[in-house]
Amino acid sequence: MYTNDYFEILDLNSGKKINISREIDVEFSATTHWHPFVEILVSCYDDTEVNINFKKYDLKTNDFVIIYPGDLHSLHNVSEDSFLLVQFPLDLLTIMNELKNIFSVSYQYHYFKYDRLNIESDRMILLIKELTDLYYRDEPFKEVRIYTLLLEFFIKLGQYCIHTRSDDFSGNTDAEYKFTQLMAEACLYISQNCTQPLTLDDISRHMGLSKSHFAHLFKKYTNMTFIDFLTTERIKRTEALILNPKAHIIDIAFDSGFSSISSFNRAFKKIKGVSPSKFRETMINGAF
Repeated sequence: MYTNDYFEILDLNSGKKINISREIDVEFSATTHWHPFVEILVSCYDDTEVNINFKKYDLKTNDFVIIYPGDLHSLHNVSEDSFLLVQFPLDLLTIMNELKNIFSVSYQYHYFKYDRLNIESDRMILLIKELTDLYYRDEPFKEVRIYTLLLEFFIKLGQYCIHTRSDDFSGNTDAEYKFTQLMAEACLYISQNCTQPLTLDDISRHMGLSKSHFAHLFKKYTNMTFIDFLTTERIKRTEALILNPKAHIIDIAFDSGFSSISSFNRAFKKIKGVSPSKFRETMINGAF
């Protein structure tokens, strides 16, 4: 179900929580739009194109993208059967802290390149295809089994993200595990407290590390500086608020943890590709 030609509603049949399809609406998908749910798109062919927050990704067969709530996106050079599509509310996963921690890392990445020689990469694609096949069969406890496969997919995704960042550990599995747990805890703490005047001193002290050591580890884990990560979390908080036409943008900025309207405007445009006022205009009036 679509409204105003830019906003996509997750239309779930019979109260189901997960929607899966082998077909896309080509005409609608070519329009820049957004939605408040998570979407996984696995490319079935070479040379499909996905634009997310004004960045273009050229996909080959079995490459996939994850589109998060509030991401502006569009699909190009596609046909109805170009993708396997999985859609679900974010809260299906974020009710568990370990999976919420995965999003602290994976949210930074939209594009995942398929590598048939990488077991984790191969397994992720097989899981999506398996839950897609299951969706079209009539079996007892089908939705529960699909949910189980989806959870397994995000476990694999988390392992994949962790392993791609573990090169500096030289095979020290114990150090890798402790490092991962510590930084995942830091990401969750920042996410939960991002509307507060949080500083690098605050978070490093909370984690029991020196400021320089924490900053080094955090950048290695998230591929972002502390400030960039904090800013991204704050911007995510503003996306739903800004769609209220009665809400003042300056109030949204301060309520989300920004110290000035100018810093909020700069951060929003850097991350979303458009100014807050343009984002609001687009989302409400379809002005692209």
